[in-house]
Amino acid sequence: MFLSVGVRFEANVEALNMVETAGNYSKHRRVPYLVEEDGKLKSVYVPAVSGESLAHAYQEHLVREALGMGLPVCDDCAKGEFFKSMDEVHLAPKLFLLDRVFKTVFRDVTTVSDETLRILNEELEKAKKSKKLNEEKIAQLKSYIELIQRFKNADNPRALFIQHKSVASQVIGNYMIKKNILDLSPYTIEEIIVKNCTIEDIGGFMYAGSPPVRRSSVFQVSYALPIKSMALFATAEPQLHARHAQMEGGKKGNVSEQMIYYVETGTALYGFTFNLDLDAIGVSAITSKPILDEDEIKKRREAALKALFRMLSSAQFGAKLSRFFPVGGITELVVSVTEHPFVVTSPIYDDYAEKTEKRLKVLESFGESYFYAKSSGEKLPEEVLKEAIEYIREKGHI
Repeated sequence: MFLSVGVRFEANVEALNMVETAGNYSKHRRVPYLVEEDGKLKSVYVPAVSGESLAHAYQEHLVREALGMGLPVCDDCAKGEFFKSMDEVHLAPKLFLLDRVFKTVFRDVTTVSDETLRILNEELEKAKKSKKLNEEKIAQLKSYIELIQRFKNADNPRALFIQHKSVASQVIGNYMIKKNILDLSPYTIEEIIVKNCTIEDIGGFMYAGSPPVRRSSVFQVSYALPIKSMALFATAEPQLHARHAQMEGGKKGNVSEQMIYYVETGTALYGFTFNLDLDAIGVSAITSKPILDEDEIKKRREAALKALFRMLSSAQFGAKLSRFFPVGGITELVVSVTEHPFVVTSPIYDDYAEKTEKRLKVLESFGESYFYAKSSGEKLPEEVLKEAIEYIREKGHI
């Protein structure tokens, strides 16, 4: 199933996406934008919120929902640091955090340990013979060797790695994986990451080790841009602020009594699109076959939908919310749910809802059922999202 949402929201005096600071001046993101005036097209620069910014916020909400439902989330993602298994060291913890993964990857502990110890001892001898001062590296290699020797003889080798997670990640990433001691095919790497982290399953990742493995995000989000008919009224203007220091008997060192700074604030009626391919969650991007069992896939789909609901209903996205929380809110929202990919018409156009409905009726003529709803004066955006989630539940997808 494919869910697509078009959102319009009014934001007055917002600083949702700042891009650079020059001295005491913080600048709002602006993008070139095509508008029509007097029958002619022209480009103007308007305030905008990037898709990266919205995607980051969505994944932070997804972390909370996933953990709340007892779904696995890796340590980096749980902290809101979305490194996404970018290299061997960030992949390494996923090899021993889940018991089912550990048993698969480390089936022959003795062979893996002996080969790793052989390589580590060779490196230790080279470091000792080197003319350079390698005391730090020698100490590090000795700690690696000690851990692997204990791992080889441990009653519970997985528990040992968990107890020494940081060192274990270094030695597994830099030696066992990089030296190809562990037999990790592209599919196995994807399987390990997906099983260990709901966020990387849904948000995708790019593992740059050998072999490299890429998994596309199952959700898509556009930039938030001013709607076309009102783009020329969108503004980004600097606001002057000042911090004051308590002064007794003149200046304290080099601290000024008053420090002024400027923050560019935007004001616009924005529109953006969010898409979610529910069928891709828990499914291999390499083989197109399920990696997870059906119950866990359904739970992850539900977590993905709840995260979207929470992000939109709470308006917790973007930067500087603590002092520049936008004045306004969602003014309109449309949702479509279809059997196969279908994207609502972009909400930057005034007739986006009517066009979306007409396009869906064409799908219906091909025998494909769908769900469509739009918020109005009587129906709140949250009610529309709830109806869409209930429709997906009735269809048995969550």
